[in-house]
Amino acid sequence: MNKKKILLVDDELVLRDSICEILSYENYEVKTTCNGLEALKLLENWTPDLIISDIMMPIMDGNLFHEKVLANRFLRTIPFVFLTAKKGEHILRDSMLEGADDFLFKPFKAEELLRVIETRINRFLEIKSTAYSFDLSKNNYLLHELNTSLNGILGSIELLIDNGESLKKDEVAIFYDAIKVSGERLNRIIKNLALFQNLKNNLIQFTNSESTEISKIFSKTSTKLSSNWFDSRFEINAEIAQETLKINPDFMSFVLFELIDNAIKFSNTPAKVFISGKRIEEALYEIEIQDYGIGLSSEEIEKIDEMSQFNREEIEQEGIGLGLFLSKTIIAKSNGTFDIVSKKGEGTSIKIKIPILISSN
Repeated sequence: MNKKKILLVDDELVLRDSICEILSYENYEVKTTCNGLEALKLLENWTPDLIISDIMMPIMDGNLFHEKVLANRFLRTIPFVFLTAKKGEHILRDSMLEGADDFLFKPFKAEELLRVIETRINRFLEIKSTAYSFDLSKNNYLLHELNTSLNGILGSIELLIDNGESLKKDEVAIFYDAIKVSGERLNRIIKNLALFQNLKNNLIQFTNSESTEISKIFSKTSTKLSSNWFDSRFEINAEIAQETLKINPDFMSFVLFELIDNAIKFSNTPAKVFISGKRIEEALYEIEIQDYGIGLSSEEIEKIDEMSQFNREEIEQEGIGLGLFLSKTIIAKSNGTFDIVSKKGEGTSIKIKIPILISSN
């Protein structure tokens, strides 16, 4: 059974350690930070079932941290409990008006802490599945992509049934290719949706024990891309230095495919994509993917989330906009960094940095 996860944010080391000890004894998984800024960084890669935060803290206090959490669509439903040493009706009123779920006045008893946690987590678990699910009725892009893929399959099959006897062999092959392309497109959508749900619910474990030989993964990805874009003109210029990286090979393949696929998709015709991979530090490897397509604005980059599609009125996109968001999430959970530099009309450069597996020999 998975442990319920709690994030504790408090700058008082003794109190933080005491609460952590109590919660760990009660079989909760607890992670701690000493201010709101550190907590936000942690929340980029880890989703708790409840947040407990002090109000008075340096760098970023509890009130500002709470505002940041509420502004994030993935975090806003997580129960938020304030800790405060100040007593007064205005503290309670202000906290509740700002969206806090509960509060605890210091000092408090262990029984009181556990009762508040259990009540709030149980409520959160009731709504968690719907909070992290896609509402098909409100997502036209997703409905469009599902319908397009299904129509491509069913339409081709119907034409084969109705006209199969009169079609030539090469004409039949065209319909088979169309069915295959639509099927792969649908499969990609379903896999990305499943990956999203699993990532947001912490159901996928990321460990430092997995490794990837980057040149082999890149070679396989290039072959897959060539098949995916068999009817389009594109050119990939790549220089990939061999290293063994500390990342799951399936995840590395996914990230490369999604990012290069996007680079081709948003490039001018014929598409030209430049890719480099090299060691930049003793234990760090950098991959840069550069295109010279339509580019993104700074506002669009800031809005990258699970269903963002950009410039759809300028370019007919396939997919549902999950690839960029999932790639960014995977790299972050693999202890890497993900940076985008883009300019409208000039193109986009994506740099990802991943730890290198250092041999013990």
